[in-house]
Amino acid sequence: MESDINRNNTYPDAQEIIDSIPLFIKIILCITIILYLLNPFIPFISWIFANIPYYTIIYLNIWRLITTPFITTNILSIIFSIFFWYKEAVKIEKEIGTVKYMLVFLINSFFIQIIYTAVSFLLWLIMRSTSILKLKITDSGIRNDGLWPILLCDLTLLCLSNPEKLQKFYFFRFSLKAKYYPLVLLAIFTIISGFRIDLEILCGIGYGFLYHYHLKKKLLISDDIVKILENSPICKWMTNIKGFIHFSDVKTFHIKNNIENIKNSTVSEIIEITQNKIKNLIKTNNNKEKNINNNI
Repeated sequence: MESDINRNNTYPDAQEIIDSIPLFIKIILCITIILYLLNPFIPFISWIFANIPYYTIIYLNIWRLITTPFITTNILSIIFSIFFWYKEAVKIEKEIGTVKYMLVFLINSFFIQIIYTAVSFLLWLIMRSTSILKLKITDSGIRNDGLWPILLCDLTLLCLSNPEKLQKFYFFRFSLKAKYYPLVLLAIFTIISGFRIDLEILCGIGYGFLYHYHLKKKLLISDDIVKILENSPICKWMTNIKGFIHFSDVKTFHIKNNIENIKNSTVSEIIEITQNKIKNLIKTNNNKEKNINNNI
């Protein structure tokens, strides 16, 4: 009897927790933490890989547009960005698969950095000060936001997927409509940082709005591209590693998720959903009848 109780009360060990993390998120976390730990001993890492518009534009260091989210120079930034980003990132990778999430992450991050570099360049043209292009260079070295811009982009997209939903604000008691959530968060960050607007984070939120309203269809990644990439030499090596989520497994996840949602739903919620579906069917039928009568 005691052995049964102990067996039921056992907690997952470290290896089980690591294995449960989707592969691409695991890669992001490993690279970010390793580069942070190496930075004090090899300071040029942040100088080479962080997106400093001066070097990106003048010296055409294009790789900085891709590598910058993996460079974080502040331990608190790593802790808080993981705290805010991890849960939603796991959910997204499980819903769309490892390869598709990798493409979405890299493409969105790349365009955020393009916008940040372009805005910095425009400000330089207006103000004629090279310090605008070197905002990340401080007396103590490089200051880089790491995952924050892409994190706030993902958060913005999540909020805009259901803009009218009331969202509870993390540590506060009030709620607000989801569409205002990223802007309020930006305002709080600005106040905390001494009324200094972080241009890169602003670009992350701005790109989230731009993507949702204008770029979603243009940057859509088709299922065929994902399948081709999964079987290509570029990604084939990843498929046998624990945590890799195949595109074929995504549909199974959606089916299981829908079943769980139905199980967890109350009777009133199910009735409400059913009533809404019936109303929609009646509306479509009425519209069809009107069209038929108009044609007659």
